[in-house]
Amino acid sequence: MAYASRTELSERLGATLYARLTDRVSGTTADDAVADRIVAEAEAEADSYLAVRYATPIDLMLHPELGEVLRQRVLDLAEYIAWRSSPFVADLPGRVEALYAEARAWFSAVGTGRLSLPAVTPPAGRVAADDSPRYRASPRRFTAEELEGL
Repeated sequence: MAYASRTELSERLGATLYARLTDRVSGTTADDAVADRIVAEAEAEADSYLAVRYATPIDLMLHPELGEVLRQRVLDLAEYIAWRSSPFVADLPGRVEALYAEARAWFSAVGTGRLSLPAVTPPAGRVAADDSPRYRASPRRFTAEELEGL
């Protein structure tokens, strides 16, 4: 389940700014396909932090209380990505950069365990509990006794 949608990004930015930041040709007509890629990139960045500690994506059907907090933080990331990737923007607003830095710091803190997601029950942990390499050796074909005298 998605944390945010292009509609929520459009509502956050307003119609004019949404069109300017998603249109790659003239900056006047909104491009929903570009907005979908922006939101997907923001969600992937969020999951990259969360995956250190939780099974991702977080299931919002099981944890609806996390929907709003994840939506707002992912939209912070998406807004920054929209501004950064637009060919019609030279400088990013300080407010956008600050929100992006706060969102990344929050996701990092959650991923490292300094903060916990405000869930009624903890979300599922990582699927792989042990990341150590696995190997199995074959039995020896020749023993020291068999090779004696060679």
